[in-house]
Formats: sequence, C-alpha cells, structure tokens
Amino acid sequence: MKAILGGTFDPVHLGHLHAARRARLALGIPHVTLLLAARPVHRAAPLAGIRDRWRMLRLATRQEAGLLASDLEVGRPGPSYTVDSLGDLHGGEPLVWLIGRDALADVPSWHRADRLASLCHFVVLDRPGVGACEPFVPRGFERVHDLARLDERPSGGLYCLPNAMLSISASQVRRMIAQGGDASALLPCDVWTYIWEQGLYKPGESKVGGSSLEERCRRDQ
Repeated sequence: MKAILGGTFDPVHLGHLHAARRARLALGIPHVTLLLAARPVHRAAPLAGIRDRWRMLRLATRQEAGLLASDLEVGRPGPSYTVDSLGDLHGGEPLVWLIGRDALADVPSWHRADRLASLCHFVVLDRPGVGACEPFVPRGFERVHDLARLDERPSGGLYCLPNAMLSISASQVRRMIAQGGDASALLPCDVWTYIWEQGLYKPGESKVGGSSLEERCRRDQ
C-alpha cells in the first residue's frame, strides 16, 4: 500500500509532517509520499513559486526516512490534477490519498472526480474532537470503520483517521510572516531558515537578492 499527501505546501509546515507521520504509523507502511501540487486550479494560486515550494518540501523531508517528497507534477505541463497523478502512480499496490475533512467536501468539483474511486482509497485526516461527525462520502466511495479493510479491495474505501491534524494552517503561517512575526515554531527549522533567507511571504518583497521571485523561478526551470 502506498500513501500520498498532496498539497501546495505554501509553505510546508509541522502540521503537514504530523499528518503524514500519523498516517504512516496507522497504515503500517514504510513511508508516506508528500506530492507537490505544482499548478492547482481548484484554489487560489500559491504565493510562492513552484521551485521555492519544491525546495522547502525537500528540506522538510530530507532527514526523515519515513517521508518522501515527490515532484511528479512539477515536470508535467499544464494544470495539476489529482486524477492524473493517481493515474501515473496506479498499478502494483493500492493507493491511499490522504485528505483533510474540509477538502473532502470539494472532491465532487475536482477534475474527473468520477474516476477517483477506481484509483485510490481516501483516508480522511481528522482534527481532534471531530471524529464523531459523519464525513461526506464522495460518489463511488464506501465508508469503512476498520483501517485493515482497505487492504481487502483495490480502491474506493474511505476511512477517517482521528487526531491526525494539528491546529496549524499555511495561511496562518503566511499571515504571521507578513505581519513580521516569528513563525519558526510552526515550521521545520530548515524551512523557516529558507523562508527568512529568501524573503518569502513578506508584503512588498518583490525582489530577493536582486531578482524577483518570478525571475528566479524562470531561471531554475
């Protein structure tokens, strides 16, 4: 079984890492893949460029064997769709897509959402105190109450994992930095250092080291 946590990671924070670790232990698998959503279309465009978000994701995972960073969508042209990534990864073993409960409600609006149940299971990452609420179950999926039952079918199961999330959000981190605050307690040390050195998420910071973020991303491609 292979588990994937997708996200814009704008920036990647300790809440992401906690959720990935929690899922890895619950599923009993050697690692969880954190997949960068390079060019998402179902939400506002990320503030940091693709290359900066990829660098931060690599920094956050490079010293933890149980977490892997994937740039699968970085090299694919055009919009980043979950269904395409699942299609690329499908085959050989069941796929588990890790998803927050808030994002679960948006699944019907995803590109080719009707195909998802044939490609993966959903493990819903719940915050503390939310487990008693019945989750939304997208079409084609079936709620299971025993995590081990996901192994009994190739795809289409939905399981809610309690206490998998922390009260941290990327928007909270960005807002704190924009206001001149210290967000180091919410981020991996190397990620905070990178953000500080590159001047990311600061209002009016259009240039870092003499070149704009957009120009730097173009050079790195």
